[in-house]
Amino acid sequence: MLNAIPSGAYTGLLHTHKLVVLLFVIIYVVKLAFLLFSETNLDKMRASKPARIFEMVLSVLFLITGIAMWTNVADPFNTLFLIKIVAVFASIPLAVIGFKKKKKILAILSVVLLFAAYGLAEVKKKQSLQPQNEEMVYTEGEASVYGKELYLQYCKACHGEDGAAQRSGAKNLQTSTLSDQETKMQIMEGKGLMPAYKKVLNEKEIDAIFNHVKSIRK
Repeated sequence: MLNAIPSGAYTGLLHTHKLVVLLFVIIYVVKLAFLLFSETNLDKMRASKPARIFEMVLSVLFLITGIAMWTNVADPFNTLFLIKIVAVFASIPLAVIGFKKKKKILAILSVVLLFAAYGLAEVKKKQSLQPQNEEMVYTEGEASVYGKELYLQYCKACHGEDGAAQRSGAKNLQTSTLSDQETKMQIMEGKGLMPAYKKVLNEKEIDAIFNHVKSIRK
């Protein structure tokens, strides 16, 4: 992580980025449909000043929110994430050339790269959840040891080893005011970008993480 954005601001940034990406993809798909089936409508769309301004504003927002998101993810140099970035940036010049010169192959490739980038984002999200052995149980004496190990495996990337990193919109665990019940529920159900760990951890493992989280509060 290169910079830390407060949790509330990060959530707003995330939603803005998602909306911009959705609109950006819709524009690409519409332009591709026009290129393939109605070049006259594509010419009209490209000649429309409001449409050009709207697309320009979206492009700027896409770039700004994308960079801001990249500088605040837990692992900005993850291989899949970097491939996603390359796919997105490669799609833009391909689209410009493809739609301007009416090169259908390039236009199609640009749209495919955008959808591929989205697919990579989903793969990265699923990688954060690697199931534990549901049959594993821990004694009370082992709980603190395993709690820290599980925390480092599942929580460190966003919360940091000391709980105060606040990456990817994560809360500062050291100063959290959540009750014990709210804390455990959030571990189980997830919130925002935080996945629901009840899907991959058994009850004793969740209790172990919960106890470790309590131990780092100030």
